Amino acid sequence: MSRGALNKVAVLNGPGTFALIHSPLAEIPAGYVRVKLSHCGVCGTDRSFYLGHRDEGYPVSLGHEHCGVVDALGEGVTGFAPGRPVVIDPNFRCGACYFCLRKLGHLCINGTEQRYSNRGYAGYIDIHYSYVHPLPHYSRTHMGALVEPLSVALHALAVGALQDRYGETLVLGCGGLGSLLIFAILETTAIDLYIHDHNDYKVDHLRSLYPDRIRRLGGRNDFNLVFEATGSSTGFALACGLLGKCARLVVLSRYHSDEPLIPERLPWKQPEIRFCHLNGDAIHMAEAAALLKEKWTLQHDHLLSFHALDEINQVFKNYGAIKSNKKIIIQQ
Repeated sequence: MSRGALNKVAVLNGPGTFALIHSPLAEIPAGYVRVKLSHCGVCGTDRSFYLGHRDEGYPVSLGHEHCGVVDALGEGVTGFAPGRPVVIDPNFRCGACYFCLRKLGHLCINGTEQRYSNRGYAGYIDIHYSYVHPLPHYSRTHMGALVEPLSVALHALAVGALQDRYGETLVLGCGGLGSLLIFAILETTAIDLYIHDHNDYKVDHLRSLYPDRIRRLGGRNDFNLVFEATGSSTGFALACGLLGKCARLVVLSRYHSDEPLIPERLPWKQPEIRFCHLNGDAIHMAEAAALLKEKWTLQHDHLLSFHALDEINQVFKNYGAIKSNKKIIIQQ
């Protein structure tokens, strides 16, 4: 148990500067679960704070792709036991509002209740039980850090509605989210893909896993379905230019520094543009956890790189030089 322990937390004091602080763990509030964290993925949103592209006030604690095991329970919490592997869903869903009743809980009217602690880069987190989801017992515990971003990818698939599309499909952007989207498409459908990233090594890593089902972009410019996960306005512009007539564009990117513009000639193609915001219905967390259990192999781990919490400044500073599709911080 964690009683009397110190919690190590990476706090971003301003753009480009993480500080590691140690603070005593307080008494667990009623209705909360204390989770001993093991891993947390690095998300593009974290990068936007680090680079100063998104400023909601500093200092700020980051990290929302985190997993670990239950350490202790606050008063009134049932359904969890110490030692149980869990993952955190960063979205609050009241279950009763207009959006929740329509399986759009990520847009919950009451989602600003602020019970969520955005603190994945830490040793422990006290989090309201409504955000905590049980995990299967994975052979490798870091797989839990892939559940939340994979749930976003599964939401994108639902938004994209592959079943009513014809022709070729393209995924732009092969970072963490794009790679998990590609994994989800190839492991749950019979569709083959074109993929593209400005870093060739990311494409190479994925093609080594699926050599017969992935093609490079090449000279095509008439895709019927494009998923845009580059995180940049230039990626959005590229996606628009590659759409065929009446094609569908699904945007997964979050633009924090350079909002994209609609290209002047795009309406001539009469495309359909859909935005995938967060991870949609809560069921996507459970679906993501199950899909990883069934389909994620040791070979898929070659897409990942692992870094100690003490190295977090170096990871963010040298992010572009780390040749992996997805970076994961190890807390323990």
